[in-house]
Amino acid sequence: MDDQDVLQPLNQSYREFVDLVNSLSDEQFLHLMDGWSPRDVVAHLIGWNDLMIESSLSILAGKTPASYADAQNDFSHINSGFTSKFSSRSKRELLRELKSSLERFEAFLSGLPPQELENSHGVLHYSGRPATVGKIITSLVGDYRQHARQIADWSRASGS
Repeated sequence: MDDQDVLQPLNQSYREFVDLVNSLSDEQFLHLMDGWSPRDVVAHLIGWNDLMIESSLSILAGKTPASYADAQNDFSHINSGFTSKFSSRSKRELLRELKSSLERFEAFLSGLPPQELENSHGVLHYSGRPATVGKIITSLVGDYRQHARQIADWSRASGS
């Protein structure tokens, strides 16, 4: 598996997410629905892009990622920290930071030998299955897609 195979689904889910966010008015971007606004979702993803580098480094070192400790809380502590840390209300500014954070993650991935994507180094995911960098990528792709669906549903429900 080469970089293109790994990065293609991630880039596609990112582009679809960004296109959807860009289609929102500034008011919609800041409007709370189900406790989160699209702004909060973008802040969350900025943080997760960087956190996935840390988590990958932990797995590669044979250590359980620290973020797994918040799994029992549905990562609410981590997500709360990200929505506070990336506090801008500017869609353009947050999307620029989202792009930068994804580029950092992609640069990290591009520097890994391909075999490291599927090597668990003995680390178990909180689900009990082996944890790998490849599974982190798959999870992040799913996160972008899930949040895009969520925002699209919010937008439809509000009649936009």
